Amino acid sequence: MKLNLHRNGLLLMLALLLCLLAGCKHEKTEQEKLYDEITAKETELYKDKTEAIDKDKAIEMVRMYAEYADKYTTDTLAPEYLFRAAEISENANQPNNAITYLTRIEENYKDYRNYPLCIFKKAYIYENYLKNQEKARLYYEKFIADYPDHELAEAANSSLTFLGMSDSDLIKVLEQISKQ
Repeated sequence: MKLNLHRNGLLLMLALLLCLLAGCKHEKTEQEKLYDEITAKETELYKDKTEAIDKDKAIEMVRMYAEYADKYTTDTLAPEYLFRAAEISENANQPNNAITYLTRIEENYKDYRNYPLCIFKKAYIYENYLKNQEKARLYYEKFIADYPDHELAEAANSSLTFLGMSDSDLIKVLEQISKQ
């Protein structure tokens, strides 16, 4: 009888413990909530690949990426979200914002997997959007010096070659190259 009571007591305690564990819900952290919100917005923003992206939604997406990177600077998603913010900003014709996000990556996330691409994109944006030949040259040269074997090194070299040329000069050079 004692053994039966002891076993019943253990079963009762086990049942109570299971009830407590089942009743405990994991409260999401603010970081998890923001991540979930970003993921949902990305799905909404990119759901229809045939239509142009809604500019207001894109701006909101950039704001959320920046907020995450501001709050959680040591998280591995911080540079990725800054990179995505830069890409959206570039495509929304906001090159200064794109440069700002790329600069944050350049200064704070040198180990980020797309770091070389950030340097190249800065050169490209300076050249093509901001028409700042000096900064473009600086970043193309930095890219070539630091990443000579990168798949974009040839493009960076070509960009340097043609940097600052007028359209008519560029056409002449290309015609000469095609004749050779």
